[in-house]
Amino acid sequence: MKNKALLVSRPSTSVAVLKELLEENSYTVEKVVNDSKGALELLNDTIYDTVVINTPIEGRDGIDLAVRISKETVCGVVLLVQADKAGFVGKKVIDYGIIVVPKPINKMLFRQSLGVVRAAQKRYAGLTKENERLKSSLEETKIINRAKFLLMQYLAISEERAHKYIEKQAMDMRIPKIEVARQILKTYVSHEL
Repeated sequence: MKNKALLVSRPSTSVAVLKELLEENSYTVEKVVNDSKGALELLNDTIYDTVVINTPIEGRDGIDLAVRISKETVCGVVLLVQADKAGFVGKKVIDYGIIVVPKPINKMLFRQSLGVVRAAQKRYAGLTKENERLKSSLEETKIINRAKFLLMQYLAISEERAHKYIEKQAMDMRIPKIEVARQILKTYVSHEL
């Protein structure tokens, strides 16, 4: 499966070379724009895996754009800068997860940089999925605890008995504990109103 790339570069012969390099590394270059405004407009409408910024771009050095993309999207960002500026720029953007590649471009280094971007994105996607799972689990725990509290309050039972009641109902009805808890909330919350 090909990854989608957005290329931000002033019109030049390097655009064709960069497109070719990206395509050799399993990317499809869907759009090429030459300024920050065009890049940001496209990023509002389309999800890209990676944005490659060939500096300088129209009216800017490209660093601000790279930082903004890194902060506001899940795209990997590769910033191409002149070799004499690469160290300085790298220090400026390292905390944003932006990969800096010196120009003229070494094909092997560029390929490795794209690999790092893909690996980071996979890790980020895994962490995001785990974070969502944990949020969902926490929300379910809150609902179940609320249901236990209502059972304790209205039936004058201990927390342990309320917990066992929810578990038994879930087992008997063959539904998840969260569904039992939601039914309890429907039953007893109306009494509180």
